[in-house]
Amino acid sequence: MKKDSGKTRRKKKGEKGYLASQKKVASLRTAFLFGISLAIYLTGYFSTGSNENLLTIVAVLGCLPAARSAVNLIMLLRYHGISEGDFRKISEHTQGCAVLADLVFTSYEKNFEIHHMAYRAGYLLGYTANPACDGKACEKHLHNLCAQNGLGDVKITIFSELPKYLRRLDQVRELLEDKEPAGEETENGTKAEQVCALMQAVSL
Repeated sequence: MKKDSGKTRRKKKGEKGYLASQKKVASLRTAFLFGISLAIYLTGYFSTGSNENLLTIVAVLGCLPAARSAVNLIMLLRYHGISEGDFRKISEHTQGCAVLADLVFTSYEKNFEIHHMAYRAGYLLGYTANPACDGKACEKHLHNLCAQNGLGDVKITIFSELPKYLRRLDQVRELLEDKEPAGEETENGTKAEQVCALMQAVSL
């Protein structure tokens, strides 16, 4: 009998559902770390009848990684993955494209929540349903990152309207085979693999 491999498999960065899975992981980790600190503190308190003991210091120090995990959780809670309906609609227009979903890019000035991205033939297209996301600033940020990693020829466009994103996907999808020459593949993989790997690496 074939096992359900998707039942327990952790979502990878760039996969639909990644943000939701990370929220669960961060929630459990934060609760676990605070729980350990609390247990250590109570052990010291009930064994000595006072806060003034070595275990209290250990418990306080244990709160540092717990607090760091809590900050990570709070950041993740600000973002939501792509809706099932939008993902189904987009999937009808991405044949032949390398796709990513549930990405959050950070810069010194702003954060950018990108719900879907697709790459083909030198074009990297993105869609965000978050009205607070500055698409132009995100394009500039990603252009700079691509240039720094030897991928400066990638054309990047971020859309905030789903119909426009779908139309542009269709235009790119109608291109013939990837315009990259056959010799473009290197030890780092194809151009599509390199672009997707970079997007995954710079996303939360």
